[in-house]
Amino acid sequence: MLTLLDKQMLLISIHVMILVCCPLKAEEVQLTFEADYHYYPQWSPDGSEICYHRSDSYGCNIYKLPSVGGTQVPLTSDYHAHYYPQWSYDGSEIVYMKTDTTVYRIYKVSSNGGVEIPLTGYSFFQMNPQWSPDDSYIVYTAVDTNSGYRQIYKVPSSSGSEILLTSSQDEHEYPQWSPDGGEIAYEVSGNSSYFRQIYKVSSEGGAERQLTSDDYNHRFPEWSPDGSEIVYQKTDSTGYWQLYKIASDGGSEICLTDDHYNHNYPQWSPNGSEITYYKNDATAHSQIYKVPSGGGVEIPLTIDSYDHRFPQWSPDGNEIVYNKIDSTGYLQIYKISSAFIYEGDRFHIRNCDYAATIISGPLLLPDGKNCIIFDITGRVVIPDKIKPGIFFIEIDGKITQKVIKIK
Repeated sequence: MLTLLDKQMLLISIHVMILVCCPLKAEEVQLTFEADYHYYPQWSPDGSEICYHRSDSYGCNIYKLPSVGGTQVPLTSDYHAHYYPQWSYDGSEIVYMKTDTTVYRIYKVSSNGGVEIPLTGYSFFQMNPQWSPDDSYIVYTAVDTNSGYRQIYKVPSSSGSEILLTSSQDEHEYPQWSPDGGEIAYEVSGNSSYFRQIYKVSSEGGAERQLTSDDYNHRFPEWSPDGSEIVYQKTDSTGYWQLYKIASDGGSEICLTDDHYNHNYPQWSPNGSEITYYKNDATAHSQIYKVPSGGGVEIPLTIDSYDHRFPQWSPDGNEIVYNKIDSTGYLQIYKISSAFIYEGDRFHIRNCDYAATIISGPLLLPDGKNCIIFDITGRVVIPDKIKPGIFFIEIDGKITQKVIKIK
């Protein structure tokens, strides 16, 4: 029920800048065009190239191309499957997982191509290789033959003995180095917890430290550039994957998103101010979004009828590269500006005084009218799912009302 103060404020005039006519959109740039699937694009440290794995006439190999577009260069070319390439920090080599005979092993190759070098032996399910910040080690997961569980290992990048870092009777996945190289964050599930939780361990091994501990799943931890926080996705009480973060030394979890859509694969911007991810939104497709790393308004960077996944920031933070299943029906590589861009002459901003109606409860719309609800970013929202905030109602193509929902 509205309070007396609320009733006195039912028709107030607020001077605002509003977004009119259509949602935000930036121009996408297509980088690959072949009738093949192109996966998991990764920027080179200097931003000049992008590597990825591609299904080609051999099978699945590692490729690279200029980040401005151009000729694709194969770095491997055999009939084995090569997946998930990662550049070394100095840009000279690329590490990846490869099906050698019947198991995955960790390999590396020069970023200019050449002889592939195996770094690990033949244990099962060697996955998720990541360079240490000084390029001296590769961390990865593999099944430990003693425990029978996936554990965290590291191996010298110049070749050498594999070093076991964890040993608990649990499944360990998705290891990520801290920026200073001193610790590794990862996911754990199994005997210690039915739900996936975020843990960390010293990069030298030792006692594992649990960072999250509630009855929800937590996935894809990513360190902030300064190492003070870790962002991840979590299934919470909404029933959807939301973005959360936590101090890297532990503490309370901070929720960054809270609507009724899945938010996936969070990635920090190079300066730590924003986080990009892909979200299955009201378009019924997965779109690329970003949100301030301290929380706030989610901003869609793509808005079309195709699926976009696995975004990665360029080293300078000005662009984001990602996968997109477009009209060709194949998974292609695209990039987009990370800036907040308006869609040409279809979109304009103007100063207006709108009478704001304060409501508590469901939003009632006129029958028989074409009604669209926008939030303050210009994004279309579903009427029965709006939460407290400021919204604009468009009826038959004209903005007619501003609504402030308080409950």
